[in-house]
Amino acid sequence: MYTSASLSQNIEVSQIPEVNVIEGSTANLQCSYNMINLDLPIGWYKWYRHVLHGADIFRSDDFKDRLTKESTEDFLNNRSASIQLHNVGLTDTGMYFCEVVFFGQMQITGHGNGTFLNVTVTGVTECWGYPVQHEQ
Repeated sequence: MYTSASLSQNIEVSQIPEVNVIEGSTANLQCSYNMINLDLPIGWYKWYRHVLHGADIFRSDDFKDRLTKESTEDFLNNRSASIQLHNVGLTDTGMYFCEVVFFGQMQITGHGNGTFLNVTVTGVTECWGYPVQHEQ
């Protein structure tokens, strides 16, 4: 379920509030947008970690070779700005913000309310030689 997000001029961006994944798996961070009464030809999207307009994760070495972005066609035709983060680790836990930008004769920008990515460990670990079952 998406939460409604900020309405910035004529663009609405929505994100899922929380995603729970197991360490080592792939997290699907969904983001969609809707433009109201606009048909602007050029657009793109960014994702930020922890704070809106902070570090762009597409340019971060922490996520290099672990991100899959939507194709240009899916972004424009399906209004999807989702990403997949592969081989997630505990340090990837945190808040992620999606921002969509379009321009033509004017520029409009909208962003979601954020998705909290919660990465957990699962499986059996030994503690002093005894197996300990982690909660799933």
